[in-house]
Order: sequence, then structure tokens, then C-alpha cells
Amino acid sequence: MSSTSVSVVLPFCGARSGAAVEAIERYLETTGFTFEVLAPESEQYGIALRRGVSDAKGRVIVVVDPELPYPVGAIGDAVAMVESGATDVVFASTAADHRGPAILRWLLVPILPDAAIQLTAFSSAAKLIAGETRLTDARCHLEIAFLANKYGFRIEPLVVQSPRSKRAYGALDGVPSAISVRLANRRNAYRAARRCPVCFSYAVWTCAQIPGNVIRACRRCKCRYLNQFTDEPGSPVRRVLRAHAPPFAPAYEAHSQPARERTSLRRLAWVRRQLPSRARVLEVGVRDGSFGTIAANEYEYVGIDPASVAARHARARGLEVYCATLSSFVNTGPAFDGITLFHVFENMAEPHDALARIKDLLKPGGVLFLSTFDTEGLIYLFSERKRMERNFRTHLILYSRSALIELLEHSGYEILDIGPDFEYRDQKLVRHWLSSHHPLVAPVARAGMKVLPDPMIVSTGSIRIVARRRAGMPVNTRAIRSVEPTHAR
Repeated sequence: MSSTSVSVVLPFCGARSGAAVEAIERYLETTGFTFEVLAPESEQYGIALRRGVSDAKGRVIVVVDPELPYPVGAIGDAVAMVESGATDVVFASTAADHRGPAILRWLLVPILPDAAIQLTAFSSAAKLIAGETRLTDARCHLEIAFLANKYGFRIEPLVVQSPRSKRAYGALDGVPSAISVRLANRRNAYRAARRCPVCFSYAVWTCAQIPGNVIRACRRCKCRYLNQFTDEPGSPVRRVLRAHAPPFAPAYEAHSQPARERTSLRRLAWVRRQLPSRARVLEVGVRDGSFGTIAANEYEYVGIDPASVAARHARARGLEVYCATLSSFVNTGPAFDGITLFHVFENMAEPHDALARIKDLLKPGGVLFLSTFDTEGLIYLFSERKRMERNFRTHLILYSRSALIELLEHSGYEILDIGPDFEYRDQKLVRHWLSSHHPLVAPVARAGMKVLPDPMIVSTGSIRIVARRRAGMPVNTRAIRSVEPTHAR
């Protein structure tokens, strides 16, 4: 196993201090890192910083204060945080709750570096942030925080001990720099962020930071999606949609058998209104096979699921199910009259390619049945922050109602029906959710649930859409791809 390569950059402005360089070299010799110490000199801090980062060849780049007012071991701590994959950018601070002046956070981004010290660590992918800066003094660290949020890098703080009280900028003298950063961004002086995978808009921003990933939000289509860097050997650094690796195989027994069967019956009634008996139906994502078991009695049913466990379980119930993804599935029969995606579309990284593939599998006039979360719904808006991490355990994109309508219409579908989606849940799960999220109203709600049936029908904040495939080419077809060769384009 090769050792970690580290580049330490000391941007000198004025008199050179060799004591800091010697202390850093002595420390790094004891760590086993393959390291280099760069000390670019310039009359302006920002120019020296950009020069040193551009010349750095290490897998982790650390920018330190030339006066080194903190323990030299903080460099190793910053390298460990980046190398472990926990973050892409490390901002050191003198306090655990340091957030920066409120006015600068309002003008720029919620996470700002500590103005009292300069200690920042970048991954090899995140080093482009320093190259994009335009300010020439130490206020370029404000730009670094802004661009890290713009491009979607994960940021983590590192607490260090430092007696230094001199600050590079304050609440008032940093305002002109913050305004200049905003104006430069409006003039497209910085590299553009990766486009939204749904509407291809550049108006994307970091919405939240969850363990191991960041959630991006599009201001145009109101969608939320995961965005993660891939830096695999032999491949260019680029942005991909990648969910968290599941710690165990997915389990579909969280709800009781009666609840799942009644939800499947409700979905089957939804299909009956659009398709005649004995029509050919494809279900993408069979899960536990409850819908397929009921639908096979009335329709010519075929199912696909990428999880081999789910496919085997469904085949054991006598269903025609294949272990395949939507892109790898080969239809050996006639085109389908209907295709269902019940909470599956949000797990697909390429929505445009998925809808194009579905259109190929549908016959002209065929019907698509789709249910997914709605980021414009009241339930999602009221519980967005609390449910953010849970919703993105396996999901890649959460759509808004308006974005789904636009996406389907541009992909060659005609909207037939749209409305809220309801599912059946066991009362014990509803009681547990109320006790954990709303403990004050839980006793009253539990008393009222005694007169309700078990399982009970509830709203999950989802929508259901029925769309018919139009014949011919889709309207307003765009040639722009949703995945570009680099993270920025």
C-alpha cells in the first residue's frame, strides 16, 4: 500500500520564516507520509496561495499559516480527516462552535473559515477551489468557502489551539469582499457548477450536508439530489449521483402483510382505471412481490428488480421476474401496455435516460404509472430537515411536482392524472412515529386511533402520476447531457 502523499503550502508575504518550514518537515518525517513543503513568495497572499496549490502534487493539500501559531500536529489531523473520506475540505477554527460573523454568513454561505488562523486542507479534487479564487489578500478564504458550497464539496471543522488574536477580516471589513464575490459569481467569473440532472440548470446549491455526502438543491425545479465526487484510479475527477452503500440487504417486512396487500390493491385499482384486463404490464422494482401477486391474476405481468434477493423472492411466488436494471432488461415479447414505478424513479441516477428507455418498452399509447416523493408538498416542507438524512439513504433524486410534469412532457409523455398518493401503515408504526417526532400530541392521537381500522391509510407526502406515451419524437428535445466529463461542466 502506497503512503499518503501530502503537499503543505505556506504562502509567504514579505519576510520569509524558515522556522515554520523546518518544524513542518521534522513533523512530517515522523508520520510516514510522502510529503513536499512549498513556500511560494509574493507580495499578495492570494497570489502566493494559488501558485502553491497549483504546483502541489500531493493527494492532500494543506495550506498553513506561515507563522504557525498552532501545534504542528494539526496538519496531521487535517490530513487524516481528508484521507479517511469523511470530508473534502477542512476548515480549522479556534472554537468548536465557530460560525463566523452573521452578516458574512448571510451574504455568502453558512460555513465560513475562522479568520484568526489559516489552516485549510483540500482533497485532490477540491484543490480547484483555490485556483478559482480572485481576491489577492487573505480574504480569499471567504471565496474558498463560497466556492466549496457552490461546487458541492463536503466541509468539516477542525478545532485547534491557537493564542493568536489577529484576524484577517471581521464582520464589517469583510462585507466589501463578500459583495465582490457575489458580483463575480453573477458575472460568471468562476467555473460553473455541475448542472441539475433534472432540468440542466446551473442554479444549484448545497442544500444540506449529511454524513458522507452532500445534498444539492436546484432553485429552478426545486429538486433535491445527492452529489458525490468520484476519484477512482484511471478516471477523471467528475461528479456522479451515488447513494450511500446500504449496510445490509434491503428488508421489505417493515410493514405487515395486510398493510402491504391493501396498498397493492389500491395501486391495482389505480391501474384498472387505465388498462383493460389481460394487458401486458411491467413492474420496475418488484420489492416483496405483493403487487405482482395480485396483478398477475388480471394482467400479463412481468417484473424486474436489480436486487437478486428481491427477484428470487418474487420468483418463488410464481411470478415472471428478472434480476435486471431498466437499462439492461431485454424484452423478448411485445411492447408493454403499462409500466409501473412505485417509489423507484427517485433511485435512478439518469432520469432522462430512464424515461427514454421506458418509452422504448411502451407501445404507442401505453401508460406509465409513477409514484414518488414531492418536495413541494406540505409534508415534505414541514419535515424536510428532520427527514433529510433518512430520505437520502438509498434515494438519489427527490422531485418536485412541477419538475416531474416538465420532465415527462419533454420526454414524450402526456399527463393524464396527477394527485396525492396514499399507503396503508400499521398503527404501531404510526404510534412510534408520533411518539418520536411529536411527543406532545402523541397521547391524543393514540386515543383517536382506537376507532380507526388497523392498518390505516396515511399520506406519505408522495404524488402519483399517470402519463401516456405519445407517438413520435419527444417535443423540446435537448441535446445537453445530464452527466458531463468533469464535475464543473
